[in-house]
Amino acid sequence: MSPYKVFFFAAAVALAALPKPVSAQVYFGGFGSSSIVYYQSGGSGFEFTPQAPRAGHDSRIDPRCLKAARIADARSFPHSRLLCWQYVKHALLDAGAVARYPSTNYAFQAGLELTSRYGFIRLPIYNPYRAPVGAVLVYRGGSAGHVEIRTENGFASDYHSHWACRYRLIGVYAKLSA
Repeated sequence: MSPYKVFFFAAAVALAALPKPVSAQVYFGGFGSSSIVYYQSGGSGFEFTPQAPRAGHDSRIDPRCLKAARIADARSFPHSRLLCWQYVKHALLDAGAVARYPSTNYAFQAGLELTSRYGFIRLPIYNPYRAPVGAVLVYRGGSAGHVEIRTENGFASDYHSHWACRYRLIGVYAKLSA
């Protein structure tokens, strides 16, 4: 056997023994949930779910808004029921953050109603992950928009998620302590 054949055979065996490159596939679920699954060439994969930043607390936020966040988180479902504004309204009302049930029909109208009738203010925050716990986030998108409350672990309305909605953020609203 010639030395060239031995060399090529040894090189082929060495290349076959090297680990195969890992390929990543990203799956996006509804309303911003995502997970990344890495697959080895053998087919077995392991899952990596990135963690969203935890929410900060602001001592100026009314404790009733914090209670509304806990209520919304407890009542939320794993998936949307397309009733975000109704669930947020009930959470705010049951926590005592609003005196009466808000009357607007669409989620994108929530910010205007909360500021004009219930004493909420618009916070100078443009990143949903920087919103404090208890803040109401209002989005424009789709036909009705979306509204959710910032919780300690993520966001809640009729569903809960670690990730903010992908719609365009209109504003972040909160009621400050007196």
